[in-house]
Amino acid sequence: MTKRKGVMRILIVFLSLICICGFENVAQSTGTKTPADNVSVMFKPTNHKEQMRRQFEQRLNLSDKQKEKARVIHQQGREEMKPVMIQLSVKRQELEMLSLTKLSEKEQKERADILNAEISALEKQARDIRKKNTQEFEKILNKNQRNELAAMKAEGRAKYEKNHHARTPFQGLGTQNFLFKPLLPPPNRY
Repeated sequence: MTKRKGVMRILIVFLSLICICGFENVAQSTGTKTPADNVSVMFKPTNHKEQMRRQFEQRLNLSDKQKEKARVIHQQGREEMKPVMIQLSVKRQELEMLSLTKLSEKEQKERADILNAEISALEKQARDIRKKNTQEFEKILNKNQRNELAAMKAEGRAKYEKNHHARTPFQGLGTQNFLFKPLLPPPNRY
């Protein structure tokens, strides 16, 4: 009985191989794509950042010279930003690790205040670098391109506001409205 099952398994594998090979040969002779070809197109990995950059350049209608200048500005900005981002990462890790130290609560709070001030200064420095790079990029654009960039920024802001609703102000413990809010929602009355 087991010998018969083994023979059947081999036969099934052999027939499935013949079907697959035969299908590919027929598809190749007729010039049509096989399912394997479609999969490679469907799941072709794309670089999202590269695609977004191309769409950005195309929408602004940048010349080759402008594209090259933009790449240089971008690369210089990344090099300038790298040490700031490393320092930010280190300071944030220090802040996280502070609770694991054997310092007293008062010392931990003092150290946390110092680290938060340093983090704020580094974040301001990063914002300034980004702002400077944006201004340098806008200098290489002509008037029509600047107008198109302004329109793109407005579209981005509108999309952000559509998807990110404004948060309501905090009205929890310690606020005046906390005492006047009902603890339970009103009952449904029909």
